[in-house]
Amino acid sequence: MRCLWLFPVFLFTVAAQTTPVDCDAGVCWDVSPQICITEQQDQQCNTQLQLHWVSKLPLDTCLYIAEQQLQCWQNSTEGRWQQALSWQSSMLTLRSADNTVLLRTELQVMSRKPARRRLSSPWSIF
Repeated sequence: MRCLWLFPVFLFTVAAQTTPVDCDAGVCWDVSPQICITEQQDQQCNTQLQLHWVSKLPLDTCLYIAEQQLQCWQNSTEGRWQQALSWQSSMLTLRSADNTVLLRTELQVMSRKPARRRLSSPWSIF
């Protein structure tokens, strides 16, 4: 019986954490992941990208990665988006109907194996 009582409290706690934290601005978002780790340098990231944005006022907005439009919302105070993407370091932006950037996040790709350094000089006297 004690477990059944805790279950609704747990659901409420999880639901409360889905909004972007510390949103004092007019528009806020939570993007995950913002950094992707790949095995090799210059490799694209293949992962599930997800975001949630909230606004105090209804907005007409569109989501872009680089200059490619991914999703649009009309007269909304919040939006959710999730999709598997293949990307290299690029900019994720939320733009208004007049193409003004409202929010911007850099998506970074980092490698587990850094670039190899040359151990000897590229030139020789002999």
